[in-house]
Amino acid sequence: MTGTGALSTNIPLGNYLLSGPNPTSFSTVIASADYTINSKDSLRVRYIHNWQNSLINGVASGETILPTFFLPEPYRWHLFALSEYHAFTPNLTNEFRLGFNRYSNNQAAGSFAYPGLDQFPELNYYDLANLQLGVDGNAPQFTIQNLYQGTDNISWIKGKHTFKFGFDGRKYISPQQFTQRARGDYEWNTTDQFLHDLAPDSSGFAERSTGTNTYYGDQTALYAYGNDTWRITPTVTLNMGLRYEFTSVPTGERAQQLNSASSVPGLVNFSAPQPTYTSFAPRLGIDWAPEENTSVRVGFGLADDVLFDNLGTLSFPPQLSQTEDVGGACTTPVNTPTLTCSGQPAYLAPNFLKSGGLLPGKSPVVFPTVKAAQTATSAYLPNQVVPYAETWTLTVQHTFLKDYTAEIGYVGTKGIHLPTQDQINIQPRVNLTNVLPTQAGPIVLEQGGTATQSLATINAGSNIVAAWAANNFTSKITSYQPFSYSNYNAFVSNLTRRFQRGLQMNLSYTWSKTMDDATDEVFATVLTPRREQNSQCIKCDYSRSALDRTHRITFEVVYDVQAYKHSDNFLLRNGIGNWLIAPVYTYESPEYATVLSGDNANLNGDSGAAIDRTIINPRGNKAIGSAVTAITNSGGDTIGYIANNPLAYYIQAGKGTLPTSARNTMPVRPINNWDLSLYKRFTVRERYSLEFGIQAWNVLNHAQYTAGSVDTVNGPSYTASYNYQTVTNAFFNHPEKQFANNARNMQLSGKISF
Repeated sequence: MTGTGALSTNIPLGNYLLSGPNPTSFSTVIASADYTINSKDSLRVRYIHNWQNSLINGVASGETILPTFFLPEPYRWHLFALSEYHAFTPNLTNEFRLGFNRYSNNQAAGSFAYPGLDQFPELNYYDLANLQLGVDGNAPQFTIQNLYQGTDNISWIKGKHTFKFGFDGRKYISPQQFTQRARGDYEWNTTDQFLHDLAPDSSGFAERSTGTNTYYGDQTALYAYGNDTWRITPTVTLNMGLRYEFTSVPTGERAQQLNSASSVPGLVNFSAPQPTYTSFAPRLGIDWAPEENTSVRVGFGLADDVLFDNLGTLSFPPQLSQTEDVGGACTTPVNTPTLTCSGQPAYLAPNFLKSGGLLPGKSPVVFPTVKAAQTATSAYLPNQVVPYAETWTLTVQHTFLKDYTAEIGYVGTKGIHLPTQDQINIQPRVNLTNVLPTQAGPIVLEQGGTATQSLATINAGSNIVAAWAANNFTSKITSYQPFSYSNYNAFVSNLTRRFQRGLQMNLSYTWSKTMDDATDEVFATVLTPRREQNSQCIKCDYSRSALDRTHRITFEVVYDVQAYKHSDNFLLRNGIGNWLIAPVYTYESPEYATVLSGDNANLNGDSGAAIDRTIINPRGNKAIGSAVTAITNSGGDTIGYIANNPLAYYIQAGKGTLPTSARNTMPVRPINNWDLSLYKRFTVRERYSLEFGIQAWNVLNHAQYTAGSVDTVNGPSYTASYNYQTVTNAFFNHPEKQFANNARNMQLSGKISF
């Protein structure tokens, strides 16, 4: 094995098992006080303090971290609320509240040392199932958030109208420190390259950001609303409301103006981003009761969202932070074992780690010329554009047999101005005129361009958009732009039995379809790329969302055994009675993953492993992927590709081609899960009770190889490996070799009441 493009041999190493501790301790202190001042005024005070101590072990992110690198991670929360309630009249009341919330978290990188390097980096090996050496890739970082809040709500009943008005003012003081890949992130396509101390090639990844600046997420937020519930007739109620929201731009984002000299009129303006002042959100709903047990509801509304601090912490100006890449300054992105290109290590540069890897930079930086600042610019923050959602609903609810309620309905939601991670000055070198052909056996899957081309001539082109290159912006500029949108449409149904005679039941079914062109714009999962394949065509990525789950069925039962529950006989009451059982069944359609080629097919210079998709063979088997073999000319240059397995559906898009597959086309595995809770209560004279409980998640221990939990509806956070979705990997479409099986998890509990 040489790792330099010559013939190599893959040696199977088999499976390796990691066993390490996973303790979590969580403690809570709760204090409350209520004081009735007089018949019209009352006062309430609440305080909650939580603290959690756990280990950074890769469980949450899906990283394969060796136990040697496990580190403690403390979390702390404080919540204080003071509320005063005043009744002016029986029809006019007021609630005033003051609140304080503090959250802190510290993720250390430890004192680990690597010979010759200033810090122990994150080292990844793709061919070893993304085995990682080093602590969590996001370390070191810390977050502190102090939130001061004052709210006032007025409720006024006037005839057939119920009016509600309110104001909410918030002040955030939030110092944070996070420099992406601050220690260096080095990922090798083959371990052999690491063992020979070569820099990663273009199919791997090597990047480091400099600067350890504290980012201040300090913000002011002002909200106001008015709402009227108008009972037009005994059977028709109209609800109308309007909400206004203003959230200032975080203090840390205003640092962009340090780079104002780099601005180019008509192209980009590096001023302090400006906030939005026009965030009005109306809502309207109608409730009609055609008869006593039936209700029909129709609604429409807008809801504003907020932009999170990650967008600012990842977008420092070059005066405060810069990004270095192996091969990033090379004019020709080929795997040539040269030492450097424009001062940075080239792909496969020798003595990579011995020479210090990517060296730490200094901050702040004063650039000698505007051109130097423009060349170093790698981030841009646009003016604030608030994302919002439009939602419309239609539901019909009917109660029958006294205890049962059935509901069916339609829910539609459209997300608008969603942030997307966009490398705004980057373009593919490959286009329809120079694309290289790909075939599966005699079938041509992708026609070659109109002009005779080779990989070398395509590489000679530029991946920088001309207007940006003409103004010296030759580094990748990452910007979180409000260009994405989503659509959600769902049919919902629900059958509920209210708690009567010890029995409660709920059966729900949802059919839905979720589409978008960006889901996780930061590094939250690898199953759906966080950037579009072509930065100049975001809408080209519109497809099934990572959040799409076509079918979801849940069935929940709570049964409080009634036999002998109230018996006067102590033994019968506590021996046979006082049992509670609560099973929950969940079926959910699978998440869909994006199938990757494992290389930078369109040659835009983006990550070789993470973004570019495949070429579809419509006659192939959808469960199979295939690598390709290059077709070369007499000079040894690549002029096309042929699939190694012409029966595969997903064909690797070789360098110099244009992938044809969409995002999120390969299902992982569905959830098919039973949970169970069982409680036994012992009572003495109805005043004292002792309760023991056992909760079992996946009680049948049914193996479910999914990227997330089988008990939540959150989008999974999985960043461990691209192996499952990469057609050239032996683990392709084998979730049982890549994901956890969500084995049975049990918990014991005890409670004393008196």
